[in-house]
Amino acid sequence: MSIPTVLLFLLEVRGYSKLYDSSERSYGLLQFCQEFVSFLFFTDMLIYFIHRGLHHRSIYKHFHKTHHIWIVPTRFASHAFNWLDGFLQSSPYHIYAFLFPIHKFAYLSFFIFVNIWTVSIHDGNYAVPKVFQPFINGAAHHTDHHRLYNCNYGQFFTFWDRLMNSFRSPDIYEQKKKLDD
Repeated sequence: MSIPTVLLFLLEVRGYSKLYDSSERSYGLLQFCQEFVSFLFFTDMLIYFIHRGLHHRSIYKHFHKTHHIWIVPTRFASHAFNWLDGFLQSSPYHIYAFLFPIHKFAYLSFFIFVNIWTVSIHDGNYAVPKVFQPFINGAAHHTDHHRLYNCNYGQFFTFWDRLMNSFRSPDIYEQKKKLDD
């Protein structure tokens, strides 16, 4: 997975992407926030379709099954991929840098954020504030994805799962609702 990723990084930093630094244009907090929101929504969309495609019966056993060995995901599962699976699911982050201007610092920050997020949705900590639970694809959503295989493919949000009819409210949230009633 590292070899094709490094090749893309080389293309990005050698000027073939739309990466820029502060010497090329002004950059501030507002620009950082705009790029962050744009990056999240763009990559979430592509990852949804790539991830769902990796669950197709003719592809799953060859590429994505390795990741689903962990029926109850752990932090270790967050980066346990077949090399092609991992590369495909990371490709939206690189595609973004070739299509949209993004500050080099922001790009690096977003990569760090993505890695932290990826670990967090596999760590079994369901601490998403209740108001955000319907919208944020947290560990509870991803745990059900690992258990059931056919739902909650999104990376950050539940939007694409809802739109494509693959959303499933996490069992842990449903159990809490019953206890609250």
